Amino acid sequence: MTKKTYHGSCHCGAVAFEAAIDFEKGTTRCNCSICSKARFWFAILQADDFKIEKGEDNLSDYTWIPPGKSKANLHYRFCETCGVRTFGQGDKESLGRFYAVSIAALDDIGQDTDQIAKSIKYVDGRHDDYEHEPADTRLL
Repeated sequence: MTKKTYHGSCHCGAVAFEAAIDFEKGTTRCNCSICSKARFWFAILQADDFKIEKGEDNLSDYTWIPPGKSKANLHYRFCETCGVRTFGQGDKESLGRFYAVSIAALDDIGQDTDQIAKSIKYVDGRHDDYEHEPADTRLL
């Protein structure tokens, strides 16, 4: 599979976006407290591969600074009307400006479901170890 353009939105439709995703690069399920509580399954994209199509003025922002860190990893963006988290955005030295797009918010992924399910990489964000899978992934 190569990079393909998908469309996504929140539940009420106030926010919509376009994302060019290569699922062969993988998707992520993390066990840090915010990702596990929200069941956030995401694909990381470079800034050029993401575009808000409508509703930027309807997006709210939530940031959380992990213990022992000086800044937030991501700005979690969600619709003010329905509360659905559609994506996160951040800056990291190794990635530059990036987006973490919610797989659940993608509207047109049905034909690629098998490939997407095989793309999951589990990371141990709870222990700041993004290179290794946590011991227990059953609830992720």
